[in-house]
Amino acid sequence: MKRKGLKAFVFIGILAICGMTAYLAMMPKPAEQPEEVKVETKANPLTGMTAEEGFDEDALNRRIAAFVVENSPDSRPQWGMDDPEYSPDIILQGEVEAGITRTLWMYADYNKLPEIIGPMRSARPPYIKFSELFDSIFIHWGRSSSKGNYIGATTVFKDDKVDHIDQMTFNDKVGLYGRDQTRSTAIEHRGILHGDKVPAALEQAEFRVEPKKKTKLRFSKAAWMTRVPNAESIHVDYSAKTSWESTVWTYDPDDEKYHTALFRNDLERDNLLILFDETEYIDKSDYMGEIGYTITYCNYNLSGGEGKLISKGNAKDITWKINKKGKLILTDVAATKAAEERAAQAAASDSGSDTDNADSSDAKPVRINAHLYPGKTWIGWVSSNNGGGVRIDSETLGTSEQIGESY
Repeated sequence: MKRKGLKAFVFIGILAICGMTAYLAMMPKPAEQPEEVKVETKANPLTGMTAEEGFDEDALNRRIAAFVVENSPDSRPQWGMDDPEYSPDIILQGEVEAGITRTLWMYADYNKLPEIIGPMRSARPPYIKFSELFDSIFIHWGRSSSKGNYIGATTVFKDDKVDHIDQMTFNDKVGLYGRDQTRSTAIEHRGILHGDKVPAALEQAEFRVEPKKKTKLRFSKAAWMTRVPNAESIHVDYSAKTSWESTVWTYDPDDEKYHTALFRNDLERDNLLILFDETEYIDKSDYMGEIGYTITYCNYNLSGGEGKLISKGNAKDITWKINKKGKLILTDVAATKAAEERAAQAAASDSGSDTDNADSSDAKPVRINAHLYPGKTWIGWVSSNNGGGVRIDSETLGTSEQIGESY
């Protein structure tokens, strides 16, 4: 009897341990310390989307395509921006001149484009430079030219040996460009590009197809957000000159995306990336040959700086820079600080028993890349020295965070 009682006791104990183990396994992990699950390497380099989610892995053997699209009020809604299948992987928005912004659309697969993209617009040096970070083929309609102290797109294309297609110089044998006839706006707001003609146009141009090792965004399915949303409404001003029209994003917890009506559509994005950069205004006199007409261009220096990564109702601080290999590097501020502290503590511990006098000079800063969630991204290029600003509000928490000068 004693043996049977002992066996029963052991059996019950084992059941209890198994039950506790299962219970602990079912408990959710704290959001602040998630187990990281990286997106597989064969995913879309701009969105992190996999073949199961519609990405053609063959596109990894082709270069990224970048398109300059207008954003003046008369140009909206832009053709193709909110296409249900082929909305841009990345939309970059920044100031160009006269207090207006322009957009750069980037696609990892130029075989999957909207039927129409536009209104197409002319190239500006900062947009060319940004596209070079991704080894993109640059597609546009017109370009700025150099004069006086202003270095225009024409010079950048030549000096940087950029592969690009310009409607104004391209011997268009495939019908790449056209004019929309349905809108009653000025002709400069009606220049369009036919997406299905892009592969043939690139073949005609005989550009290098194989991509170089340039910027590849990092994605993770890990939940780095806090439990309570702290970024439900985002207001972005690019500079003091552009504050007449903010880009405002609102978080929808139902689809876990950010939405804006600025472009006269319902544009949705999974990630918002704010990059603060130094800007410079340069006057160009006698613009377009008109005596006495001066236009003021806005140049971004791509000098790096602070920023914000905003996803799923939450925001975190980042820094960004361009490394020596011409890649865009995003760094998680809080995670980097914690890693640096751990490295310093480890260096002090290894230096000997006299930790009070430990030399921690060997501790090197640990660079931790910020991760985006798989999905499509909008990048707001904001001036750090000419009145740009971002305001992040949380109705749930009743808080507001203001960054920059414009507010």
